[in-house]
Amino acid sequence: MNGLWAAHFSATSKAGFWTTAKAVPRLVGYALGTAWAADRWALLASGAAQLVQAALAAFGLLAINGVLVELLAAAPTAERVWRAVPALVVVAALAGSGALAHALATAAGGRLAPKVQRVAEQRLLERAARVELAVIEDGSFHRSLAGARFGVRATEQLTVSVLATISSLLGLVAMVGVVGVLHPLLMPLLALAVVPDAWNAMAVAGREYSSTMRWLNHTRQRDLLADLLTERGAPAEEIRMHGLAEFLLGHYQRLARALEDERTRLAKVQAGLGLLAQAAGGLAKALVFVVLGWLLLAGAIPIAAAGTAAFAITKVTTQLSALLIRFRGLYAHSLFVADYSRTLREAAEAAITAGGQPAPAYPGRIVVKDVSFTYPGRSQPAVSGVDLVLRRGEVIALVGSNGSGKSTMARLIAGLHQPQHGTITWDGVDVRDLERDSVFARVAWIGQDFQRWPFTARANAALGRPSAFTDSARLADAAVFSGADEVVADLPHGWDTLLAREFQGGTNLSGGQWQRFALARGHFRDAKILICDEPTAALDPITEIDTFNRLMALADDGRTVVLISHRLGSIRRAHRIYVMDDGRVVEHGTHGELMSASGVFAHMYQAQQRQYAQRTPPADRWELSAIPAARHV
Repeated sequence: MNGLWAAHFSATSKAGFWTTAKAVPRLVGYALGTAWAADRWALLASGAAQLVQAALAAFGLLAINGVLVELLAAAPTAERVWRAVPALVVVAALAGSGALAHALATAAGGRLAPKVQRVAEQRLLERAARVELAVIEDGSFHRSLAGARFGVRATEQLTVSVLATISSLLGLVAMVGVVGVLHPLLMPLLALAVVPDAWNAMAVAGREYSSTMRWLNHTRQRDLLADLLTERGAPAEEIRMHGLAEFLLGHYQRLARALEDERTRLAKVQAGLGLLAQAAGGLAKALVFVVLGWLLLAGAIPIAAAGTAAFAITKVTTQLSALLIRFRGLYAHSLFVADYSRTLREAAEAAITAGGQPAPAYPGRIVVKDVSFTYPGRSQPAVSGVDLVLRRGEVIALVGSNGSGKSTMARLIAGLHQPQHGTITWDGVDVRDLERDSVFARVAWIGQDFQRWPFTARANAALGRPSAFTDSARLADAAVFSGADEVVADLPHGWDTLLAREFQGGTNLSGGQWQRFALARGHFRDAKILICDEPTAALDPITEIDTFNRLMALADDGRTVVLISHRLGSIRRAHRIYVMDDGRVVEHGTHGELMSASGVFAHMYQAQQRQYAQRTPPADRWELSAIPAARHV
């Protein structure tokens, strides 16, 4: 998979101007297709308004030309000026209609743009949340993903650029037909006509800034959810294992739609301000023609076709510059949209495969046979030739030094990785033939780097099974099992306390308190296979022993429990202990069998025992038998 992404970046870096330029029409079509999916009526309204605006500008220029012809065809007289009044009325009417069309285009575009961005980003997040765990952990994929995030915004901007470019192109054609004569003294008045537009730009910018500040927390929360859906490590594990993508995307969508509504409101304000500015500008332009009529009556200017041509050229130059700027922006946006489109396609190719038969509801026997797995970009296998067996109602322990392959093996058992060699079978069925989501549904996962979700205490426990989010009895059982009930009792708002200090009103927990919530989340999931990777690393010794007692007791209810721990004394009662070293199982058996063998496990256990003997009270004081029996819930 790593080779796939590397090839992508190599191809991207070598793509030339003409290669990308040829793709612009396809990318424009893609952007308009996204806009169509986001809000077809807003797209049609914006496009129609811009076309009408350009047409009205053309007719307006023709009307202006008619006014000038009427005024300048011969020596000016009061009668000739009065005869130009109907044409002036037509000019004013066309200008007013153009202003309305512009306001409609602004409002429709303001409604369309955030929806295009939401649809584009949601597509990216949906694809990213479904790629294989090995891919989401690959740095080259995140590089591609970062480029695609720019493409999200560019998709919106490309849509706007296409519509604006069409409007500018039609306006340019209209300007070419202008013939008019303007006196140099009218130039200050024309500059005055720009003032309303300048006021409008400053007013809109101020309102956009105020809106951004008011909605800053919503934006941060939305962006945080987007980051969580694409992060590697604990978030990626829990999202896949616990099926959280739909839940998180739903929360993301609610925040995104609230921001959409704000941007729609802002677009309406912007449209209103624009309408006022257009009206003021129209009055200023009317004043230009009034002065022009006065100059003609006073005989201050001759019939000046040259002046008319100069005015037309000025307008054409301005319009052409704007058109070139839009073309440049259209091309730049297309580059980002190309990255975005490519990432979507490659994420789909790297997605967790769909289909397959459902995993057994109560797997009785999971057999790992000669399994090997190598991470992308690594030459050394993380696990190699591993054999082990998990039976219903048993506690299996995986031990070994750091980097020995324990966590990778746990991920393979859970279905987060697929074996590259060998087989993992559930009741005789190869895991490759099982529907992956159904495999995840049978497993509860408590990783060593569990996620501290920036939600309430209730959510941090109930996310173990989002479909049972409102099950209060289940929540209470999970809290009692994990000890999280004691933590909740001290929180200012109980289960409704926000566990995110970075937000106003939020609070934080200690490492041990967070670990209790991770245990509660695993218990709340109520799965038949529980995988715990260093589940007590942040707990105090007494709580740790009590927690191990409770985890051991889960096997009595028919669960299969996989424990990964460096605390060797705590897993003595496991039915089987597998000792891993350099990605291989070097020995396995019960605690007694491994101690009798005087191998790797016995050496590690005795070293740890000697360390405790030097630093703690006598060992018999902390025997498991001295700890109260686990509470069965």
